[in-house]
Amino acid sequence: MADKLYQMNISYVPKEDRLLLKISTKNSNEYRLWLTRRFSGLLINVLNKEITNRGGSSSIASSKITTRMFKDGAFEKSYEGGNVTFPLGESGILAYKINAGNNKDGDLQLELSPEQGQGLTVNLNKSLLYMFHNLLAQGVEQSGWGPVSIETASMKLH
Repeated sequence: MADKLYQMNISYVPKEDRLLLKISTKNSNEYRLWLTRRFSGLLINVLNKEITNRGGSSSIASSKITTRMFKDGAFEKSYEGGNVTFPLGESGILAYKINAGNNKDGDLQLELSPEQGQGLTVNLNKSLLYMFHNLLAQGVEQSGWGPVSIETASMKLH
């Protein structure tokens, strides 16, 4: 994803028993990824590790940027679908692989991909990382899956 992140949304879809992650960009692209319970656990573990590496939840939550995002209503605003294009298809892809590393600015570069084919890469600064983690945690809670942390699973980190 070369264009700038505009909005993220995660919702539980009972019929699929999966979370639907929607990420829109300022260039009116919307990327849709389906997250299984197992994948959500893997992703939470990656995000937890990255938050710890960047100073921990308390430090990030109390930063000026994060508190401004909360004050600006980051979690209260409705997701704007509107007139968008779907680079990964309107129905989205099933997320299967996670690659995490740092970009040139030191932000988290998170790649979420299907088993085969094109996926999505997002760059998350500390505040966006914290917000994304909270969004995912809310989606998991909404699902009723219970704890999804998978301690023994392996993932590729570069």
